Amino acid sequence: MNEFDAERQDQNREESTQANDGAASRQASSSTPEGEQNETAPQQSYAFIQNGTPEGESYTTPEGGHGCRYAPYRAPEGNGVGRKVIISVCVIASVFLLMGCCFLGAWVAMLTGSKQTDNDIPEKSNEETNEIPGTASNFIIAEGTEPEAEPSETSAEEGETQSSFPDVFTEVTAWEPLPEQLPTDPEDLIKKPAQRVDADGDGKADVAYDKNGQVLTSAGDSRLTIPTVVDRVAASVVEISTETLVQSSWVGQYITSGAGSGVIISKDGYIITNHHVIDGADSITVRLNHGKTFQAMLVGTDEKTDIAILWINAEDTELTVATLGASFDLVPGEDVIAIGNPLGSLGGSVTEGIVSATERQISIDNHDMTLLQISAPINPGNSGGGLFNMAGELVGIVNAKMSSEEIEGLGFAIPVDTAYQIACELMEHRYVRGRVDTGLTLVDVTSTQTAFYYFNSPYTGTYVYESTSDVLQYGDLILAVEGVEVKTSSDISGVIQSYAVGDAVELEIYRNKKKMTVELILKEFVPDYLKENDSSQKSAA
Repeated sequence: MNEFDAERQDQNREESTQANDGAASRQASSSTPEGEQNETAPQQSYAFIQNGTPEGESYTTPEGGHGCRYAPYRAPEGNGVGRKVIISVCVIASVFLLMGCCFLGAWVAMLTGSKQTDNDIPEKSNEETNEIPGTASNFIIAEGTEPEAEPSETSAEEGETQSSFPDVFTEVTAWEPLPEQLPTDPEDLIKKPAQRVDADGDGKADVAYDKNGQVLTSAGDSRLTIPTVVDRVAASVVEISTETLVQSSWVGQYITSGAGSGVIISKDGYIITNHHVIDGADSITVRLNHGKTFQAMLVGTDEKTDIAILWINAEDTELTVATLGASFDLVPGEDVIAIGNPLGSLGGSVTEGIVSATERQISIDNHDMTLLQISAPINPGNSGGGLFNMAGELVGIVNAKMSSEEIEGLGFAIPVDTAYQIACELMEHRYVRGRVDTGLTLVDVTSTQTAFYYFNSPYTGTYVYESTSDVLQYGDLILAVEGVEVKTSSDISGVIQSYAVGDAVELEIYRNKKKMTVELILKEFVPDYLKENDSSQKSAA
């Protein structure tokens, strides 16, 4: 370094020192009011602030400045009591709000009930069942109870199940066991034989004409006026009310009630109705059209045909018995009337219509049925009621209707010819012999999330939920039955129904990430009420 450079560096350092002293002097003079003597600023404590925090180290720039800015230290004002009060109030309000939401959710769940979907599969139980769950697309049962549902209130137009919440929940009055000796002779039933023939072999009665060229109906020459028919047969139709005791995790025990209709078919006290009217009921009460009531006993029931037989001990009460006609003789366009207990409170109601079709093939709750289609108005509570021709003969048992905003006048009834055969089986054996039982409870899963959650599987389809057979177990996914690919429980039911008791069917299943084939032996279906009786008798012995 030469003398010129050293002299220039000393000059720059001196100018920098003078500039800093001048700035400090200007700052001190600007903070002193005019006319007052300039005094030295009081000593203040400072804290280093870097990125908003009093941390870090200072450093000096070549010009003598600092790398961190100074800020005077300020003590917090106040003692913080107000802030603590505000925080406490907010916490307490949040707790009360959370509790209110919980209670509101519980109340809504109690009122609306819970419905099982493929995302709400119930906990696995050990109870045996032969039921294959499913849905009845567009078709609804005209009336009945739903004992498995949570308590709910529905309008009379929307449903028939009612829930009662007494102050003290009590047991329902369950019916007494059937007496050992019952008049079970089906020959006592009054059944008119078919008058027409099927000469062409198409399964339908041939059209017949009278001497005037008019089409003969099932009433034949015995056609009566509607008031006359009602006067003769109204007393044979009864009102049925049911009660079911339900266990709930929210409210404990409560009672659901349902209503329907029935028809007296024997002077000994036998009444025919629908299976879905009394299904699951703990108590059944029958009310005659003149007001007298009886506690009814379940003789037998058949889910497939939706027929059930009840018995009442009428004692000295004279019963009006319906004459069973021949539904084979019915023709489209024939006048009929329906008598029942719509809405569960309008017993003895009469509606008029015609036979729209005699052999409608429809599926309700996975059961294929051949029904009469009628135009007579059908409402909840009509189920189990009678469909009569103009001769006053019972030609059908009302059981369903098609429901939609765009649909009107589509009711259905079980042909009396079918009902009579099932009634004879139930009266004599208490169940219909020859019904196939897979011993499986199946669940249709349409969501991969549900399949993974409940069955640890990524595939949708029909899973085994419960099985009484050793060859199938919980979580098996059924892929095919006898080489027929199946995707729903309805598909499986459709294949199985063509086989008989004792047949072996081949099932392709998916288990533990492997495909395999098993052989299932079909058994005869025995209803639960008979199994319970057998168990109780064995226990007593």
